[in-house]
Amino acid sequence: MNRKVTLLLIAAVTAILPAVAVADVMITGNVAIVGTQNAPVFVIQPGPNYPAANAVGAIAWNPLVVAEQVDGQVTPMATFDLEGISNMSTALANVLDLNVTINEGVSGILYVNFTGDLPTGTLVWISSAQMTVQDVMSLVGGQSINSASFSFSGPFPGGTTTYYISFYLPPSTAYAGSTGTITGTFIAS
Repeated sequence: MNRKVTLLLIAAVTAILPAVAVADVMITGNVAIVGTQNAPVFVIQPGPNYPAANAVGAIAWNPLVVAEQVDGQVTPMATFDLEGISNMSTALANVLDLNVTINEGVSGILYVNFTGDLPTGTLVWISSAQMTVQDVMSLVGGQSINSASFSFSGPFPGGTTTYYISFYLPPSTAYAGSTGTITGTFIAS
């Protein structure tokens, strides 16, 4: 009988031992974790002068989604509609805010692009400081809104950084039906 008990114990230990060994490796083994930086958050919202410009019909904006890269493609942040006047220039200073949240100390380049079919001579600015109407009317540093591309280099201070968007609208009757799109992406380095 002793021999049967010994064989039974050996069989039981042999059956349980692989499960214990696997459990031991699963519990105490090293696990490699690969982390990735979350994409920064881009949000466009009305700027300090948006209510007045919207009230006279000079600008309307439509937020689409928080910008993100999907399969390498940047989704639009917003579409906008600008309405100039046929016989006079219009300056829209600080009518939209671009709020960007990037972790503190992260280095890289933030790209913001505009496309559209607005009248020739329509300009856009993105600045880290608020502009005045006189700044906009000077036309210094503005880019054609139909193909504008802005870039900002980090490291970034962390939290949310606000950039102010301003427009110059030349005299034209071609604003009806024309729109623009804003896209953005961040490439960490």
